[in-house]
Amino acid sequence: MTTPLTLVGRSSSHFTRVARIYAAELEIPHDFSPVFDIASTSEATFGDNPALRVPSLRTPEGTWFGTLNICRELARRTPLGGTLVWPEDLSDPLTANAQELVLDAMETEVAIIMGRVAGIGDDHALLTKPFARLRGMATWLDTHLDSALARLPERRLSYLEATAYAFTAHVEFRGIMPLDPFPKLVAFRAAFGARPCAEHTPFRFDRPPSS
Repeated sequence: MTTPLTLVGRSSSHFTRVARIYAAELEIPHDFSPVFDIASTSEATFGDNPALRVPSLRTPEGTWFGTLNICRELARRTPLGGTLVWPEDLSDPLTANAQELVLDAMETEVAIIMGRVAGIGDDHALLTKPFARLRGMATWLDTHLDSALARLPERRLSYLEATAYAFTAHVEFRGIMPLDPFPKLVAFRAAFGARPCAEHTPFRFDRPPSS
């Protein structure tokens, strides 16, 4: 690859982090363009994504919207070998449900965060169900995630474990819910977090340059 790619996203975003994990694991050089105003209604802020969401990936051929699209494009560009396991490869209820709940939990986190941005307190009725859903999904994943991962084939990386790690790391980074009641998720987070692709992509809050 001779032309740099540009990842448009937020270093505090779990969806952006999944893309960053793939880029690090697959050794894809890229620039990073942070989105400072998540409440912006300008498509340009989000890499021309009309959904007004992160991440996006600018490439010489065009811009890719969304985490899974981006990870697939990074996989097409990597010079490295090794099996990558994608959501469509999960053909039994346990693994497919694990992926579904991880992604749902990530979306639920976004709903809670945006509620906070709008000034809604965590005890507001509008957030009662999101918090209940998040606790329920974390309980299921604490019981079943290890078994789901054990069913996956030998691999370099799977979308399930990358997203599960981003979720388990993000939920406490953003102060949404402690993971102490979910010891297996804590152990999974620690194990995956020791991988170089996780160590090289820490969560942080992007700050605009001083004027």
